[in-house]
Amino acid sequence: MPQSKDKIKSNSFLASIGMPAGKFTKNHISPASQIKESDAYLYGSGQTTVASLLGNDRRAARSRQQIYEKWSMMESDPIGATALGLLVTCALGGHETSGDLVFIEKTAKAKENKRLEAITDEIADSLASIFNRVARSVAYTGATFGDSYARIYTKPSSGVIDLYTDEMVRPPLVQPFERGNRTIGFAVYTGARNFERLDISQMARFKMPRTQWVPQFGVVEKSMRIAITEDDIDNLPIMPSMVGGSLLYNAEGPYDNLYSSLVGIVGQRWLDSIDEQMLTVNMDSMTLEQQNRFLTSFKSMLTASKNRAENAVKNGLPVLERIRHIIPVFNEKQLTTVSNSNGGQSGRANNITIEDIMLHARMYSGAIGVDLAMLGFADQLSGGLGEGGFFRISAQAAENSRTIRNSLSEFFHQVIDIHTMTKYGIVFNSNERPYEINFFGSISALEAEKQRTRADSMNSGMMLVQAMQQMKDLGATEEMMHEFLTKTMMLDEDQAKMYAPIVKQKDEGNPDDGSDGGGQGFGQGKMDSAIETDYQPIIQSRKQRRRKGR
Repeated sequence: MPQSKDKIKSNSFLASIGMPAGKFTKNHISPASQIKESDAYLYGSGQTTVASLLGNDRRAARSRQQIYEKWSMMESDPIGATALGLLVTCALGGHETSGDLVFIEKTAKAKENKRLEAITDEIADSLASIFNRVARSVAYTGATFGDSYARIYTKPSSGVIDLYTDEMVRPPLVQPFERGNRTIGFAVYTGARNFERLDISQMARFKMPRTQWVPQFGVVEKSMRIAITEDDIDNLPIMPSMVGGSLLYNAEGPYDNLYSSLVGIVGQRWLDSIDEQMLTVNMDSMTLEQQNRFLTSFKSMLTASKNRAENAVKNGLPVLERIRHIIPVFNEKQLTTVSNSNGGQSGRANNITIEDIMLHARMYSGAIGVDLAMLGFADQLSGGLGEGGFFRISAQAAENSRTIRNSLSEFFHQVIDIHTMTKYGIVFNSNERPYEINFFGSISALEAEKQRTRADSMNSGMMLVQAMQQMKDLGATEEMMHEFLTKTMMLDEDQAKMYAPIVKQKDEGNPDDGSDGGGQGFGQGKMDSAIETDYQPIIQSRKQRRRKGR
């Protein structure tokens, strides 16, 4: 049956602002069939790579699994986990009543077209709840490993119906493949064969910016196959993506130092808790039998004291009785303490102190992008930033989290592209999308900084206006005003040129003509009509007094 004219016209309109599903499948989905299992195993297993030359003893090349294993350990660390969670919270915000994190809203262009408006409303109704459910977990995993993945489930009549983001698609189990900088498929090491090939219609990728190179194996193999001189991106070979983008990479060194310091100070405390002494017993002129009996009795006494202390600690019951030991002596028999087992020292020459721990903790949290005072160490603010310190460091954390928000927006756009391709047969061009992804920006510290900046700007403007009014009252010429604004007030040349002619403006009204005076100067112009009506009796009274005075 032939299509109706309205439907043909509607499809033509969508085709003009997007890519048809068939073309999108050919360019972005079909290339995933070229991924081979041997390729996925090959990359990351080499031993001689460019990364080995770029790295050093501290930043040597590692395999993919070694890198992810390190970041997994750091993810479980309390300071690292709290810092990443704070950045993700700052990036997402949260509505004060509903708690929603992500909002799909119509653009101005979509509001002018009923067809686009209906599509945007359907996208928001279908995907907003899914996005709010997975947003935090996707962002947190992506900030930890540099990548995060979601398995997409679709139906032809409904589009995207669910996203799976749990442990089976964690980054250590997924190898993304790229053509240039465009993700085209994935090798997943789960399933019946321990290897499954997925395309971008089946899995979405959250990708953090690669701001720093992570030395790793597999670069030489990749460099041998990549066509660096090829200009057409569609002709580039499909290559595995390297590990990177994690916010934890720069913090690896401080994390190791912090962990070593903690182990050292805990071990030192355990060792120092041992109270051990060497005792000498004078057994001169004793017979052998007396010596044995005396030593046996003496050891039994020490053993009983040890057991009594252990029972008190184990049972949690204090010792409330006085303990006395009797040692019979004759002639010059005596008990002598030689020294402590550590040589008689009361302490250590080079102790590991809390300051050592705090130094590495500050470096560790700072490398991630969050001040240590935000992670439960509020005493670090004393004497530093003052009462506004919390707002200052909170705003800085919010600024550092913008990269997470940008990457998450791109992740959501990928899911929506698959949704519209499946349901409507179209993928919108990036500059023609009828919707936009917004986050609830209710971060109090960041808003406080914005308000502070705005207030400072307004105060600066009022001071400028007052200075210009005073210069005008002093009779300054246009040239004098221009010189004053550029040299004294430090304004730009174009701004000073625009403001200087204000000296030529004359005030309207004169007290001698029976008016209220003022004029159209800075704040001295005519009253607003509403105010003039309210104060009309007062104005008339003033005019009458002036006439009587004359």
